[in-house]
Amino acid sequence: MKRYFTVLIFGLITTLGICQEKRLLIENVTIIPMHINQVLENKDVVINNGIITELREHIENDTIDYELGRIDGTGKVLIPSFADAHAHLPERENLDSYILINLLNGVTTLRSMRGESWHLDIEKSEFTPKLVLSAPPITRRDSISKSDAEKLFENYKKQGYDFVKILSVKDVNTFDILVAQSKEKSLPLAGHCPSNIGIFNTCQSGVFESIEHLGGFFQLPEKDDIHKAIELSIYNDVYHCPTLDWYFTGQVVEDTLRNRKGVGFLPKERIEDWEKKINSYYFETTEEQRALDRSKNKTSFDTRLKNLRYIYHQGGKLLLSPDASGIYGVPGFGIHTEMQHFTMANISNYDILKAACYNLSKMLNKENEWGTIKVGAKSDLILLNANPLENIQNTEQIDGIVLNGQFYKKEFLLDKLNEKR
Repeated sequence: MKRYFTVLIFGLITTLGICQEKRLLIENVTIIPMHINQVLENKDVVINNGIITELREHIENDTIDYELGRIDGTGKVLIPSFADAHAHLPERENLDSYILINLLNGVTTLRSMRGESWHLDIEKSEFTPKLVLSAPPITRRDSISKSDAEKLFENYKKQGYDFVKILSVKDVNTFDILVAQSKEKSLPLAGHCPSNIGIFNTCQSGVFESIEHLGGFFQLPEKDDIHKAIELSIYNDVYHCPTLDWYFTGQVVEDTLRNRKGVGFLPKERIEDWEKKINSYYFETTEEQRALDRSKNKTSFDTRLKNLRYIYHQGGKLLLSPDASGIYGVPGFGIHTEMQHFTMANISNYDILKAACYNLSKMLNKENEWGTIKVGAKSDLILLNANPLENIQNTEQIDGIVLNGQFYKKEFLLDKLNEKR
């Protein structure tokens, strides 16, 4: 009997320890919840063990002891954290710095677009963001039979990948085989719109989550075709991730790129590699040729803006990412640059924020779990010192973030990042 009593007490203590409240209060703050187009002022947000448990009118004399502290939100704005929907994870040795540079900029969800097996083994810690992982990409060099695809998708599903990335496909038959296995294994496709498949067939496949880089639209000569492609993407829940910043840099002089925010946090070897490419380009071209190239790149970029503007005005579904894999693309910092590019397509600040904060969770059917500010959501959050609805550049005015239920000041994250340099 005594042994049973001891075990019972130990069990109760263990249970109480597991259920111990870890509450955080953000008080008297303005909220942009994202799932609704409203601004909620003078609110208190209670977070317990990472879950939003209460949204209420501000209580002036709340005497409750909040285990993880009270954050004064007076004059500040609370939004869901950002999701980079087209991220490229770095080499393993640079991962910690890469994650911190994203957290510093409010990016707490990363959708990896170039899967490697070691991505599945990334250890979870207090600073680990949400990871949406692609399998190793499929290209036109891959000859895939039906039996090959069955084994491939079965293994990817068992290993825990979230989707299969398509860079290109060999032919229509290969595409049909991949689509069939995607449906059978409930493992979606995403990525480039294969030029030999076209945007109509890609959208109608029923398994494509997103098309990257506005792929498929440049093959459509007529406005009616563009309209049809947008409508098909809406009907089939296909999102578009424009990755404007990757294409923007081609029209910018190199000295401007070198002075981009956050460059100093990047690995030295990456910058050296970029400089080699720039020097090779300068060696092989004249000043007149470089000016002509920049002019062509600007014209191409303006066409991208035009297509994005049309997708938006037609009600197309958008994701947001700078695709910081190009020359002088900067992870984390680039998310703000990309939002500023979106304004050039006449997209409202609210819809830009929705693309950055909410739409990825919506695409993944996780909108009740994260990407929003409402009771029951386990969302990471950003506390801003200025309202991004008034000026989208205010997304850079970060006071701190809530990650896994814990509040971190921007200065703390900056110190952590500097330790890695």
